[in-house]
Amino acid sequence: MQPIETFREKLQTLISKFEKDKTHYLSKGYLEAQVRIDFINPLFKALGWDIENKAHKPPHERDVIVELSPETTGRPDYNFRINGSTKFFIEAKAPSVALDDINHILQAKSYAWSTKEVYFVVLTDFEEFRLYDASLKPNPRFPNEGLVFDFKYTDYLDNIEQLWELSKDRVEQGSLESLLPKDTKSKRLRIPPDKSFLEDLTAWRTELAKDVHKRNPEFDVRLLNDVVQRLLDRIVFIRIAEDRKIRPDRELWEIVAQWKEEGKRKLIMSHLRDLFKEVNDDLNGDIFKPHACETADVDSSLFAEIIESLYFPQSRYRFDAIGVELLGSIYERYLGSTIRATPQRVKVEEKPEVRKAGGVYYTPKYIVDYIVKNTVGRLIEGKTPKQIEKIKILDPACGSGSFLLGAYQYLIDYHLKYYREHPKEAQTLHLFPYWKISPEELSLPIHEKAK
Repeated sequence: MQPIETFREKLQTLISKFEKDKTHYLSKGYLEAQVRIDFINPLFKALGWDIENKAHKPPHERDVIVELSPETTGRPDYNFRINGSTKFFIEAKAPSVALDDINHILQAKSYAWSTKEVYFVVLTDFEEFRLYDASLKPNPRFPNEGLVFDFKYTDYLDNIEQLWELSKDRVEQGSLESLLPKDTKSKRLRIPPDKSFLEDLTAWRTELAKDVHKRNPEFDVRLLNDVVQRLLDRIVFIRIAEDRKIRPDRELWEIVAQWKEEGKRKLIMSHLRDLFKEVNDDLNGDIFKPHACETADVDSSLFAEIIESLYFPQSRYRFDAIGVELLGSIYERYLGSTIRATPQRVKVEEKPEVRKAGGVYYTPKYIVDYIVKNTVGRLIEGKTPKQIEKIKILDPACGSGSFLLGAYQYLIDYHLKYYREHPKEAQTLHLFPYWKISPEELSLPIHEKAK
């Protein structure tokens, strides 16, 4: 029997099961966790995916990563991969939830879009199945842009060929690439997150520069650049730290809400100073050291506007999904421009040296990986973690640190592989209780990463 025919039989069984007790499945008491077990997992197992990792692959190689508590991590419910590379995500909902809710659609699309590498996301409650091209920048005004197909469970068998394109065999053969819309409008809307965020940063920088220059005429152009840059650096840093669970969630948002509740009488900076001091005490980095930006006269409404535009639903960015390499490339290009002030106007323009060089060029990840593998990789090959401790890596012209980040990740991956292959030595990492941890689940503790 052809694989698709086997899939047809299993799909028919699931459809009949749903139809038989539809009233129960559509009730409020039937939760998302249950629909995943009863319908979504079996559906994708029938499509050939190893949902339960019965092949016992290590975490970085398994076919499907299932988020058991997505509400705490914020990541999609499922991550489907081929050879460790993500091909599409699934956002699951309970059948009682309307999938045409704008927030559900934007939530599903935003994470995939922010990664820049994943072009597809499925939004499903089994009763309905939607596939989106998530390479298009999510737009709250047109949430269904990029909808590839949308089927009710009663239409599944009539559209089985399209559903089969999401089978493991077909995805491995490149089926998703053929589903990607290639019309002119889709190509125009395919704005990657780094380009979009760079445009937003530049716009905020321009507006802040105009305001700070107007309110602080005593600032020379160097101080003007410094103050505007430090303000943006701080709020972007905190937003990234929030999404990555390094800082409490929505700290900046709550400050804006408090400022509004108080009738906007005090300067918003008076609220922010305490937060900046707290972050400095916790992390002890130059970015939050006492600075002229804290005493500069800045329009509170403008600053609040910028902060709000970094949060859902205005913001489409998921800073836990945007990789550090991508953030590095954004900032490297961003810092290739500067604020110019004349008696007539204030504007942001490319630095003369950047103009002369024809722009800022960021080293692509595959080049970084190749160079790191053939330098650091050769240097540490066959060595123990103890021997590697003595090695120092220097990049004297590091820019945004792409090579240092690449080297650091290579070292982490090397150490993980080493300890998985030498479980007795892994016991020295003080993982407690070690005997409950399989080699596949092993991760490096903070003290080991910091060596």
